Amino acid sequence: MTTGDDAPPVRTVGGFDRSGRAWVAGLFGAGGAALGALLPLLARWAGELPWMPFQGPLRLLGSFDEPWLAWGRPVVGLVLGLAVAAWVVVDTPVLDVGPDRIRVRRRGEVERVVERAKVGAVHPRGSKLVIVTESGRTLFEGDVEGDASQIRQAFVDHGYPWEGPEA
Repeated sequence: MTTGDDAPPVRTVGGFDRSGRAWVAGLFGAGGAALGALLPLLARWAGELPWMPFQGPLRLLGSFDEPWLAWGRPVVGLVLGLAVAAWVVVDTPVLDVGPDRIRVRRRGEVERVVERAKVGAVHPRGSKLVIVTESGRTLFEGDVEGDASQIRQAFVDHGYPWEGPEA
């Protein structure tokens, strides 16, 4: 994908590395397990609030106190939390930045190809990376995980017009 002998190689930015995937899985797994463990207490409390809708179903959820549910709810919460974590990791965009084009991949497949000639500016907006045309039309906007300075450097090395802090 390089245009010449001196062109920098395609750089891949975004996505989660191994420690990032472990952090996301641990965070969502622990959150799901905690929510599963606290569900009866939260349901009982919410069922007693006079303004809360669906008080009957909430009281019913809070009344489940079978012994197997003491460990079953946290296990179900853990599994659901890990499923959400897997979805977050897989759905995070990965960008292959080359001298001629930017490939946006999600779930292992190319979702979009942005030709270099169309790119007017690349800049961060909050936690998102935005690629726009000269006329201001958005070509890509999304959360790109990773070190902001490495993401910036990947675009600068290939001559893309970076607008924003030097991270």
